[in-house]
Amino acid sequence: MGTVRTPKHLCCHLFKSLNGPSSLEEQDARSLGQTLITLLDYHEDPSTIRSLFHDPGIGSVIVTCSDVPDLPRIATVTRQLQEFAREAGHDQPVTIALKQEGTLYDFLGSGQTRYPTPLSLAAGHTTESTFQVGSAIGKELASIGVNWIFTPTLDLLSDVIEPLSASQTFGSNAKVATEHATALIDGLAAEGVSACSNAHPPGAVLEIFRSQENTDFASDVNEHSDTSEFLPIARVIARYPQNSMQFGAAIHDFPNPEQSAQSIRVACELILRNKCRYRGPTVSSLAETPEDASVCAKHAPLLTILSGLDMFRLPKDPVAREASISILKAAMVSNTLPPPMVSAAAARVIQFKARFLSWERVLNRQPPELPPTTALDPLAQRTFRASTTAISSSPSPLLGLAPDAMIAIITPQVHRRYPDSPFDPFEPLGRALERSFPRTRHAPYNLQEGLAGNTHLYFLKHAAAIVFVLCNQSSAFIEHQDEVVEALHKRMRVREALPDQQRPRKIVIAAGDPRDLRDAFEGWWAVCCYEYSRGALEAVAEVALGERQATGRLPA
Repeated sequence: MGTVRTPKHLCCHLFKSLNGPSSLEEQDARSLGQTLITLLDYHEDPSTIRSLFHDPGIGSVIVTCSDVPDLPRIATVTRQLQEFAREAGHDQPVTIALKQEGTLYDFLGSGQTRYPTPLSLAAGHTTESTFQVGSAIGKELASIGVNWIFTPTLDLLSDVIEPLSASQTFGSNAKVATEHATALIDGLAAEGVSACSNAHPPGAVLEIFRSQENTDFASDVNEHSDTSEFLPIARVIARYPQNSMQFGAAIHDFPNPEQSAQSIRVACELILRNKCRYRGPTVSSLAETPEDASVCAKHAPLLTILSGLDMFRLPKDPVAREASISILKAAMVSNTLPPPMVSAAAARVIQFKARFLSWERVLNRQPPELPPTTALDPLAQRTFRASTTAISSSPSPLLGLAPDAMIAIITPQVHRRYPDSPFDPFEPLGRALERSFPRTRHAPYNLQEGLAGNTHLYFLKHAAAIVFVLCNQSSAFIEHQDEVVEALHKRMRVREALPDQQRPRKIVIAAGDPRDLRDAFEGWWAVCCYEYSRGALEAVAEVALGERQATGRLPA
């Protein structure tokens, strides 16, 4: 007697009957296609997914890139995708988004012009600049055939936000975050690009529908959905009730996929549909299903739509993608996935597309402009300068320092923000200070080894000025960063205790999460630039050199 193999995932046991070929009525097939999102690397031949526009009639594509994008190539790919949809008889063009995977910053699609992150924009405290940045990004995206972008983030900056994600928020003030989010969406819309906002339910609500025991969702959700962190979600929906939105966690984040699907569905219905009168399509997480997740990749799309989300991504792997499509069709035939539920989701997608997409607009778009020169875009430069925030009220300690003084810049080792950035992303800071102080020296540190190297010890002992940069990448490294900061203070105390030693001038820069400066840096001149792009680092250098005053304010 043979052994019975237990499925690795619970979903495989739940849906084991959904196997074999299934055919759908034409209208049901068209409805299913509108809800589906597939991925295509822009280096790939678009014809590899051509058949998907016929069956199941795919409605959305995310073009991915892991290097510096080639604008003409992306423009060619997006035009081919629309031609495939046209020849397949689609009534509407395909929604096409661009995702720069493998970089820390996927806010801008084309990868050519560097604009400030949302946190930097909020620090500048002018929604007009945010609108202009949104318009500039929208114009660039539209020129290469991209009409959909996954921004802005509506979550407020709080202790639950990972440091790496802090720059994607508009800060911790609900009113400021809402004003900047709507300005950005307006700017994108002015150029025909639709924003897909990204939001999580308030923390307390998340805990409610993560709980496997809780059944009284309605009263508990209503009790916790009037907090300040919910304000940006409610106000953006009030202004754009038919826009798309990513809401909630990925289905594979939960230990029990069946119960989690029910919980997410109820939360979306209560918060978005009933409370906020939201009429647009909800979009699933774009993350690939991990191998060790509670749900397998081929069943994730089915569980996602059963959870009440209207648009969801298929697996990138062709075999898993084909299996997912077959399972979705079989689920509709067996009524495991009720066709009216799919039709309602498709209707929201169609209504959403009708607001900004037309064949005339898609087919008559202008070719992309040549990439800009290496000079900073004037709008980007103005917004970077506006966001630089001096925490200290006194003048920069570099003022009055002799030009031949040695300046030591001690920076963390971080991921390169852009594929084409220097090997050390903080190189622009050193070069900017070098203009006034030719003896500027640069010594990177990592959180594991700290400041134990001979180079660090030499600079900390002999430099006339120390510029120490903080840029925490993850909450997992906070303890390590605290250890580095403590080692720095210890070295400074030893040096300053020596009778014949000149006290160094000390500057600390938060080049990312402003929460890095929560711990006191007594005796240090503190400034925040929110990110480590070239524009942000050159702007903070201008302030440190006394070439201009910092005008930004902490986005709190």
